[in-house]
Amino acid sequence: MDESTRHDDLVEERARTGSLGKKLTRRRFVVTTSAAVAAALLASCGSDDDPDIDPTAPTSGRDEPAATEGSGDENTPATEEEPTSPADAQATEPIGEATSGGRAVIALIQEPGQMNEFFNAQSGSGLSILAVEPLFTPDASGNYLPILAAEVPTLENGGISEDLLTITYTLKEGLTWSDGEPFTAEDIKFTFDVYKDPGSTTQAGPEYTLIESVEVADPLTAVVTMSEINFAYLDLWQSVQPMHMFDSTTVTLEHPLARMPLGTGPYVFADWSTGAEILMERNENYRNPDQALLDGVTIRVTPEKETAIASFIAGDFDTVFFIVTGDLPAVTEAQESGQGVVVGLQEGPSWVEWLWLNTSDGGDPGAPHPVLGDPAIREAMDVGIDRETIIAEVLGGFGYLNGSFIYSGWAAVDIPAAEYNPDMARQILEEAGWVEGADGIREKDGVRASLRYQTISGDQVRELYQQVVQQNLGDVGIELNIENVPSNTIFGTWEEGGIYFRGDYDILMSRAGYVVDPSDWAAQFTTEAIPSGENPSGLNRVRYQSEEFDAAVEEASSTLDQAQRKTAYEQAAQIFANDRPSIPLYSSAWGWAWNERLKDVSTDYWDGIWASSATWNIEE
Repeated sequence: MDESTRHDDLVEERARTGSLGKKLTRRRFVVTTSAAVAAALLASCGSDDDPDIDPTAPTSGRDEPAATEGSGDENTPATEEEPTSPADAQATEPIGEATSGGRAVIALIQEPGQMNEFFNAQSGSGLSILAVEPLFTPDASGNYLPILAAEVPTLENGGISEDLLTITYTLKEGLTWSDGEPFTAEDIKFTFDVYKDPGSTTQAGPEYTLIESVEVADPLTAVVTMSEINFAYLDLWQSVQPMHMFDSTTVTLEHPLARMPLGTGPYVFADWSTGAEILMERNENYRNPDQALLDGVTIRVTPEKETAIASFIAGDFDTVFFIVTGDLPAVTEAQESGQGVVVGLQEGPSWVEWLWLNTSDGGDPGAPHPVLGDPAIREAMDVGIDRETIIAEVLGGFGYLNGSFIYSGWAAVDIPAAEYNPDMARQILEEAGWVEGADGIREKDGVRASLRYQTISGDQVRELYQQVVQQNLGDVGIELNIENVPSNTIFGTWEEGGIYFRGDYDILMSRAGYVVDPSDWAAQFTTEAIPSGENPSGLNRVRYQSEEFDAAVEEASSTLDQAQRKTAYEQAAQIFANDRPSIPLYSSAWGWAWNERLKDVSTDYWDGIWASSATWNIEE
């Protein structure tokens, strides 16, 4: 029996025995591409605090799904022969009339430790968008729109200085926090002061490292000076902290507002029962009194994705944070069979599922990993994985092949995915001295090619293609032991002992990399970004070290000339592909789903990882 037949048998058996709840609909949707359309798949990171919560239990009167009628995108996936344009994919069809009142119920698969994104890197905290608004957000085309800002700073309007190092942020007039206090430039300065305070435990992005100073020119104007060109200046201030609510700039995870943040948005955090639900109520001080049409929102914590999807289809939830590739066959089938589900789907890749390979020995960047430190192992893994089977059989065709580290936005680099070739994988390992043992697992210098393979627990679709990867690599002599754990164990901070930050893992699997501009994304893998006790927020958690890669990223960050930057990023992407500190598994198809009771749902935003289509314009 050849490899592909064996893999098909594995998938078919898992489907028959209920691993996915039902046989996946086959949709031939496999496309080799690296250019991303302006859209995003909601990706998974979270924690499983209470696995005994039953998401199908009856809800109380206060938590019934929203009474509003619904409309939204009703699109079936495009085929390779009939591509769908972004404009076509955004078409909507009204269903009923909108009415105010009622509560929307959102299923959150695994809750994060905190909902304040400034202190939490887990995607579940993205639901804070219901309460916490950014200064800017990109639309579906990657163009930034002012939300709390009065305008987008440019050279033309004087918001950016001639040397490109000073950015002036101007706020809209009359902004207030949900408690009625004024939202001012002082809050922006305070947020930076919290970030730079060594006693604070923030999880802000690398764009903050380039800030040299923040000055308050007047209540509506903050002048920010950068130490060098900061291409992510519009990604700053996504989560501003209210100065009047803190005693000092030293803020840790223990602070109540790190758990339930204050914001300016249409809803406010009211109560949080760990492992059960998070209650949000209408913000009575919201600047648009005719909006915030719902009475409130209930975020229901659910332990298992498949159960949550089934409950959503049954009408128990109004949407699920997050709809991932593996959910698309079930929700599209529910839409097609008239079960009250609306799906917004657009052709094109989004978040890539990565195999993060720990190149260090226990987190020490000075010591290579005894197995993964060998480039031959990484190359054999790359060519030894049958990606097309994963996409076509496990994901129902909802996915794309991708081999590029930089695959989205204006700087996308076209690098094909490695072709599945188990014979080549065996040859690579043989030539590198990895000899097959009696049990079929290879050894070299007394070290077995045996690795832990981990992702967040409770996602059965991921567990299914984990087994495909496990069998693929087992067939060439690399043993993978699946040991999935709650998200907090993986993505916890350095201080919390998160295994990703600490380097206490072999292979981790999660989604990342769908960006408008690759500056911050590429910077995460430079040598200076390796996390340590002195640099606990460093994001190079695979401990990748390459002088050539560092130089290419530095060159791309030294100019605003887009052609020069693109050339440098092409070099960086090729170096990354050759070194393989991480391996792309597949690029997700992009989609959302919500109950037809919800009306006027918009999917016209880029950064869908932080919200579902039913939360971006929740005030409407």
